[in-house]
Amino acid sequence: MKRTFIALAALAFAAATAGPAFSQQGSGGEQAAGDPVVARVNGSEIRQSDLAVAFSRLPAQIQQLPLETLFPQLVQQLVDVELMSAAGRASDLHNSQDVLDRVAAFEKVAVQQAYVEGLIGEQVTEDKLRANYDATIAQTEGPIEVRASHILVESEEEGADIIKALEGGADFAELARERSTGPSGPRGGDLGYFVRSAMVQPFADASFSLEPGTVGPDPVQTQFGWHVIKVVDKRRRPAPTFEESRAQLEEQLTREVITTHISDLRADAKIELFNLDGSPVESAPRQ
Repeated sequence: MKRTFIALAALAFAAATAGPAFSQQGSGGEQAAGDPVVARVNGSEIRQSDLAVAFSRLPAQIQQLPLETLFPQLVQQLVDVELMSAAGRASDLHNSQDVLDRVAAFEKVAVQQAYVEGLIGEQVTEDKLRANYDATIAQTEGPIEVRASHILVESEEEGADIIKALEGGADFAELARERSTGPSGPRGGDLGYFVRSAMVQPFADASFSLEPGTVGPDPVQTQFGWHVIKVVDKRRRPAPTFEESRAQLEEQLTREVITTHISDLRADAKIELFNLDGSPVESAPRQ
């Protein structure tokens, strides 16, 4: 238990120090409503929103725990960070070149991220996503699918007996429920729709060679046993819906927007490249 507490405390400390400082010197102003103070350190307030930010930076497996469970450790770590930050400021570390360089590096990344987010928000729109869907996905045709049922038995002879019974008018679903050893037996042998690659080859070859409404003339052997197969339907798999395709469309359009925008920025920029030793990179000769 102690080891777990130490591990969680270390994670919380890392989370608390991974980003910008908390809201400081609060006195119950604009952020007070709905954002209560969870600690006050020498007059500097740590609020619930600061706690939420620290919690959001914890590893995913730790975030599975309720915030209430981690609350005491997180608050204590935030207090410790506030104390050390204040001590560093008292030593004028916030004006040191090392800290200023770190702040500048963080600012550059934060500005870049905000710029990209704004660009995506402006250009990756619902209308463009739907237009891309209509142009690239809506009209596509999926692979052929078969809907089949089967009765799985242990021997070829038993399979042949079942085929004879079916030829004599026996009900396939009823025989499947009575005699199939496969997990689909209670469903009357129904396997639903599947593509060829979803089944082992002998079963797939037999299923895709049959016409809808027919039973295979012979049992088919696979590593699972012997199958009596009935094909119920064949169809072309429909195109994915817009909602099913949304994540793919967003990723593709986002990549296109960023790539195009970077190309435009590069075209208008003067870019000079240098080798590791500081010497200029020679431009490739133009053809």
